[in-house]
Amino acid sequence: MTESPKEEIKRIMQEVRKKKSVPPSEHIVSETFGRLHYITGAVAQNEVLANFDKMLRRLWEETLVTLESYEDKAYATGIPERFVTAYPEDVSRAEAVARDKGFAAGAIHLLGRWYPKLRRAFLSVAQGRMARGGRDFELEIQGLFDLAGIPYTKQEIADHTDFMLPSANFHKQNRTAAAVISVKRTLRERWAEVAEELINLRTPNLFLFTADEDITSTHVDTICGQYNIHLVVWDAIKDAKFKDRPMVLGYTEWASERIPMLRQFWP
Repeated sequence: MTESPKEEIKRIMQEVRKKKSVPPSEHIVSETFGRLHYITGAVAQNEVLANFDKMLRRLWEETLVTLESYEDKAYATGIPERFVTAYPEDVSRAEAVARDKGFAAGAIHLLGRWYPKLRRAFLSVAQGRMARGGRDFELEIQGLFDLAGIPYTKQEIADHTDFMLPSANFHKQNRTAAAVISVKRTLRERWAEVAEELINLRTPNLFLFTADEDITSTHVDTICGQYNIHLVVWDAIKDAKFKDRPMVLGYTEWASERIPMLRQFWP
């Protein structure tokens, strides 16, 4: 069966990623923590709690910088090299044009021939970055929990990750003092399914963490009002848009106020 142009580029990009080895999220996030000196001994636990929003925001931005450095190394040579082997006829035609009309004409001819393929390749890069963005965000939050000494049990569930604080066992024993966190990079993701699962846990301290900056009052009305879930957002979003909505928390408020309040009941 003949591949469609989309399937062909998808296969080629998979081959490029495998050959050039763009590291997984765990490596990228860990490297970013180290580069920012967000490591045990370099930053105190109370500093993390007091600056949770600032540190998470910097990790969010710098993780992308780390990823792009690897992508640049992998794709700048990886995509052209793979295209040359995949489409030798195009290269031959471009070489003929170059001999007749000069290098620039040959390059223009080749890039013109490859434009649809390159567009799909770069779209694949962008889609891959978005797909791993949610995983990166979860790992950034988890790393800050570790730095702040916040105990948790991590649960892998279908399409999302929940953190139970201080542990899954404690949640079974005392649901009113435990906390459950779900992480969604954007609220365009299937957060409604997560909400249904969270409310079934019958825990009053339910938190939905997000990096989304396009949060609307409708989101808040549904997540906080209908499902009774606290929405945790960037401090700037809380201050600018939701100062009068107590169920919406900024990250620093959550870390410096809610965690100490709950922690007095934890073993």
